[in-house]
Amino acid sequence: MRSKFFQKLFYNWQVKILCLLFSVLIYFVLVFTIQAERKVTLPVTVNMPELYHAESNVPKNVKLVIQGTEDQIYMIDVSQISLYADFSTVNREGVNYAVVQIDTNELEKHVDTSSLHIYTIPSQLKVYFSLGGEKQ
Repeated sequence: MRSKFFQKLFYNWQVKILCLLFSVLIYFVLVFTIQAERKVTLPVTVNMPELYHAESNVPKNVKLVIQGTEDQIYMIDVSQISLYADFSTVNREGVNYAVVQIDTNELEKHVDTSSLHIYTIPSQLKVYFSLGGEKQ
């Protein structure tokens, strides 16, 4: 009984392994082709420091990228998403960086965000500050 089982299992083993590899390849092709991407430009709120003023341009908009399946990414109301960057802790002159934070405002209650990937382009803002308080 046992030898018949192993005979059937190992009969044409090369073809069986090739079929397994081919099925794994098809799975990954389907997973990556189903993924969709949605890009939206949203305003970013920038919290500025009190003692320094910005010498360079402070971006007003940032591109938000949402990746996932089409039915999920188009169900998201992007007007409920807010972006902000905090430069309030700046304590030196020169170029300073702040990460763009994403506030989804309870998006998790309406959409399954476990399979979504949400990020911004750029992921951080770069501003040149000089000492002198608010610019006149």
